[in-house]
Amino acid sequence: MKKLFLFLGVLFTFTSTIAQKWEQTIGEPYITETSNRGIEHYDKGYILTGTITAGYDDGHGWVVKTDINGNVLWDKAFGVDPDQVILDNTQFDAQGNMYMFGTMKQDIEGDWPLLVKLNACGEKEWCKYYGFTEEFKYGFFTDAMVLNNGDLLGLAYMVNKEGHQDRIFLYYVSPDGVLKWKKSYASCDNYPLFEDRLGRRIQQFDDIFIISGYVNSPHPNIPNISSLRPMFIGIDTLFNEKWVLEFGLEDNMKGKAHTSIPINDSLFMGVGRYRYSDTTGMTKDAWAMFYNDKGQQTGYKRITRDKLGYEVSESTFYEVERINDNMYISTAGFYSTEYDEPTIGEIVFDTSGAVYNYVMRIGSVASTYLTKTFDNKYAISSSLQYPNLSWDMLLYKINAYLEQDTLYPGNYTYDSLCPRTIESGIIDLAGCDVITSIGEIPTLEEYHKGLQSIPIKASPNPTSTGEVLLEMENTGLYANMQLKVFDVYGKQIHSEKVYPHQGATRLNVSQWPSGMYIATIFSNEQVKGKCKVLVRQ
Repeated sequence: MKKLFLFLGVLFTFTSTIAQKWEQTIGEPYITETSNRGIEHYDKGYILTGTITAGYDDGHGWVVKTDINGNVLWDKAFGVDPDQVILDNTQFDAQGNMYMFGTMKQDIEGDWPLLVKLNACGEKEWCKYYGFTEEFKYGFFTDAMVLNNGDLLGLAYMVNKEGHQDRIFLYYVSPDGVLKWKKSYASCDNYPLFEDRLGRRIQQFDDIFIISGYVNSPHPNIPNISSLRPMFIGIDTLFNEKWVLEFGLEDNMKGKAHTSIPINDSLFMGVGRYRYSDTTGMTKDAWAMFYNDKGQQTGYKRITRDKLGYEVSESTFYEVERINDNMYISTAGFYSTEYDEPTIGEIVFDTSGAVYNYVMRIGSVASTYLTKTFDNKYAISSSLQYPNLSWDMLLYKINAYLEQDTLYPGNYTYDSLCPRTIESGIIDLAGCDVITSIGEIPTLEEYHKGLQSIPIKASPNPTSTGEVLLEMENTGLYANMQLKVFDVYGKQIHSEKVYPHQGATRLNVSQWPSGMYIATIFSNEQVKGKCKVLVRQ
């Protein structure tokens, strides 16, 4: 069963020319480059998100684009001296725009969630810095996703100033950077006995969103004793909290959840680590946790040491993907008794807890991020540490047998959504929009109420130019829409169809008599929005 592989740390410029296996280290000597999440890009290349630090210089966010074989095409460094930028996650939309979620670490005021938009050519469109100093001490994004409608959903950890234990927040942001709402989940109002809590992943599975993470909560039988337990939060498509599952509460099981995956339409598997104490002290096992779409615990399986080789004393699941109907692959962390150091690797297992294969890859101690690729293989991003304590990004690709993939021959076209070649460079984050007041941000309930209408704005208003622009919101939520304009006597003088997701229309009012008019939008013959327009001839 035992399999050990040794990573050889070399620069990507050498790796790309001599390696036959699909494995790349990306970085330069004596500079620390660490990787967070890596994703497959639309052109079958990869986007790696991380941090770069040279000597005692402040750390800068770093985004690297590679080709299909992991060779670097371009990179962008992000930063504002003297503050430090950490990028955790990159997402992209159908137009190729890239959204960088991370943290701005300030020397004085604390750390705050940071969101940066780059266009398809890697140029900054906007950046937002959510420094809610009125309510919070600090915070940062832990995960993010682009929704089907193009809006952004960021999962954040926020620490309150007044000692409240609300920690898990969702930020809902439009593609142009407008924060539409912010909401706390597993809040202290609803779960007052919960202590510190953190959401690690936000995922959507059909009509449910699931946050995976962990919570400190009271021991079920012993007063004044708290335990760290996995936690899963179910959220509906309107982003209302449906349930919160504190996994293993009845049996006082301890551990963390890192991510989840659906087993079928109603059953999910969360993966993470189980913590327990025995004669050797505190030990950790990789842990598969099963729960249903009602938020009910249905079972669990531990990958105990007897299922692995003698050289493994501890194991942890990080991220998981499905291989087939019965088997799953997970990136894993190990502690090796043979090498007396933590390391990374992968485990292939099934829902019964049987282990089919595993690999320990000596040479890295960082968390690993897993992406299932276009050809049903698995790209893994991590970080590789050298004896001089510097780091490089690490990217490798394997198949379901945990064998490293071979390089792809041929020429490929990259960044096709950009009409020109993307150059490496520096993204200056000076001048980011800073949001400091929570009073500007609607609650989810206020946002939902706003969706019950179609706001209309006229400009210029009054108009003396012979035309008026009517801007409309929320049209994507309605069908069978008509725009009708009435004069002050109720006589209809204009009508046109409004299409779903239409944002504006321009009216020619040059022949209308001076006076007041009412622009009204109907959906299924019900009024959804009104706006007064003053025409001056």
